[in-house]
Amino acid sequence: MSQKRDLDYKGLDAPKKLELCLKNVLSTEVRLRQTYIERLETFNKESLQQNPEPFRFFKKENCSVLVFILPYEFNFSTSCRVFFLSTPGKRREKIYTLTQHDLRDLDTYVGDSTFFYNKMLPIHNYHKSQTILSLVDHYDTLSFEGSYFSRSFSVDRRIRLHMNDIISIIKEEIESFQENSNTPLSYFAKDAYKFPFSLLDLKPLIELVNSEDFTYQLDQAMAAYHQNLFLPCAATLGVVLETLCIKILEDHDIKLKTGDTQLSKLKEKLSSEKIITRRDNARLDVAYKMRNLASHSNPGVTLKEDCHFMLNVINTIAFQYLKRD
Repeated sequence: MSQKRDLDYKGLDAPKKLELCLKNVLSTEVRLRQTYIERLETFNKESLQQNPEPFRFFKKENCSVLVFILPYEFNFSTSCRVFFLSTPGKRREKIYTLTQHDLRDLDTYVGDSTFFYNKMLPIHNYHKSQTILSLVDHYDTLSFEGSYFSRSFSVDRRIRLHMNDIISIIKEEIESFQENSNTPLSYFAKDAYKFPFSLLDLKPLIELVNSEDFTYQLDQAMAAYHQNLFLPCAATLGVVLETLCIKILEDHDIKLKTGDTQLSKLKEKLSSEKIITRRDNARLDVAYKMRNLASHSNPGVTLKEDCHFMLNVINTIAFQYLKRD
């Protein structure tokens, strides 16, 4: 029986090398974003002004960076793989060295990209649809100034290599947005994770609630959100929350009287029956007030954030109090 041998990283897994690599990757990200924004403002200014949402690389705080360090044996070529990912409202920067355990089933995947998209990204809690751009470095270029591991790293040289990638990203984002916008109920809640504008994966929520009314209402709410119609989205999310509260009460064998299906009454019933905690009752109270105040709010960011809050309340309450099969 052959002895297990250590993987060869050519020294790239040393702490100082990892630090240098991440530093150069982040410098590249800054310049790539600058180039991306300049092109948007030059050739796509109208689209940008109308709705910046589709342009996932526009704001640093909506993107994360994940760098994988690969052993030489991975494919005898690639030293690292870099992913710039769409993570609205969240920012993470991480460099990770692939281990022998990570690679134990490497050759069961058709290609390198399949391995990363279907295995490594999910392990780190990302979906392949979140990928904005993926870059590579190679072992045979480690001594060149274009390598992320070089102390004489040249951002200018790296950017020149990826000019066409920037153009492709913008074209794909615009095409994707137009295609979704022209589809009836274009933001299907059950497939929310597929879209760059996704706030959270709603598919498990829909499967948990298992109600046609709930699914339809949530679909309607997310379709409104996708069209930047935050007022009707907030109003519909209020209806979604009512349907959810009724479902929770039914799960606990609590009967409702006619007229008790308004959110304020449902909230009181859940509290009086001691089904929900005081903290979650307060969450429902805030969501109820947000729904009622939505029609008097200023349009734009404030109302949009209200929708985000209501979505999170719906998700939290459902997974906390609905009975699971």
